[in-house]
Amino acid sequence: MVQPDARVQTTRSGILELLEASHTGRLRRYKKGEVLCWQGEPAESVFVVKSGKVRLFPVSPKGKAHTYDIVGAGRLVGASAPLLGGEYHLMAEAFGDVEVYVIPQTEFEHLLVNNPLFSMAVVRELAQMVQLLTCQLEELTFLDVRQRLECCLTRLADQHGVASKEGITIDLGVTHEEIAEMIAANRSTVTYHLNKLKQEGLLWKRGRYLVLSPPRHAEILANLKRVVVEYDEEGALSWARRVVSDKVDPLKALDALTAGIRQVDDGFTRGDLALPDIVGASFAMKSAMSIVEEEIKKTGKRVRALGTVVIGTVYGDIHDIGKTMVSALLTAGGFKVIDLGVNITAEQFMEAIREHKPDILAMSALLTVTTLEQRKVINALKEEGVRDKVKVMVGGGAITQEFAERIGADGYEPTAQGAVELARRLST
Repeated sequence: MVQPDARVQTTRSGILELLEASHTGRLRRYKKGEVLCWQGEPAESVFVVKSGKVRLFPVSPKGKAHTYDIVGAGRLVGASAPLLGGEYHLMAEAFGDVEVYVIPQTEFEHLLVNNPLFSMAVVRELAQMVQLLTCQLEELTFLDVRQRLECCLTRLADQHGVASKEGITIDLGVTHEEIAEMIAANRSTVTYHLNKLKQEGLLWKRGRYLVLSPPRHAEILANLKRVVVEYDEEGALSWARRVVSDKVDPLKALDALTAGIRQVDDGFTRGDLALPDIVGASFAMKSAMSIVEEEIKKTGKRVRALGTVVIGTVYGDIHDIGKTMVSALLTAGGFKVIDLGVNITAEQFMEAIREHKPDILAMSALLTVTTLEQRKVINALKEEGVRDKVKVMVGGGAITQEFAERIGADGYEPTAQGAVELARRLST
């Protein structure tokens, strides 16, 4: 999502270098969980982190902790309180094993007076702390939990990120509870939104560490989701081509498209969106899918799916809207979908079944005169001896439950949303 800020990193390493050059302070080691300074105690020293991480947090009168920041090498801890002659207003705790320089207040003030370079580095560090507090206040005031989470991850990547071609690894074994404290949310809500980011391909885990997509890739994935939500077919094609040109993982691109159609489907289910929104989003997703699926084939990667569905509109019928909606929602529901298109003959259905060996065959027919094509395909399955290996679901304006039973289909569903649930039942 972000690139580490080189200027800030230089400022922080400068504090450490200037301190070490002055031979000021006493190096001390703390084990994970040990406290450097206690909230409310007289501020007599300033700390500069040499290695490791330190967690900063206030504790409420009821004993509730709120992680304010996690700082690394070159960062100041507890600087404002000694300068003001007061008490520490935060707890500082070792976030793993750490080494810090402990500088008595008098020595710290001496350095500030006699070393202009050190003074300027400290002023910049304190200004960055003020800026962080201002940003956090604005986020709490104006942003929702998802937006605050994204801002928090961006900051952690800036401060503790290790960049590679795959993404930016946040070099912290930070828990969901600790992230929740940093953005003033509950842990379950943070877990929900982290899972959403994973589903959209923007975030994943490597061991204990969170990894963010590279900034350029994150932009492409975010826009793939957006064009589906805004049912922008031209935009979907454009951003899908960027997946190829910028070498974005096509499986993550598929996740982003799926997240977009799920968002539209959720809005429709709540009553916030209408049927045309589902139709438009489905066609936008379809525009991008052909490019993304082709890239997935090139990589040789396999999509984990609940099952494989071959879908198409039967011969003599060129209606595409309902079938496209079902195809998009099945993909969003976790199925691998092979969409054959419209006007598909019985032999074309059979060729697809031989090639893809699907769990489910889904056929649509809007016109009454084409309904018997569905029976023809089911009979072809029987003649080839594979009827018991493929579940058949049918739908379309011309189909009824009675007709589905008469031709020997395994299931009938008149709505796109219901088709996903039917497919789940048939695949179990």
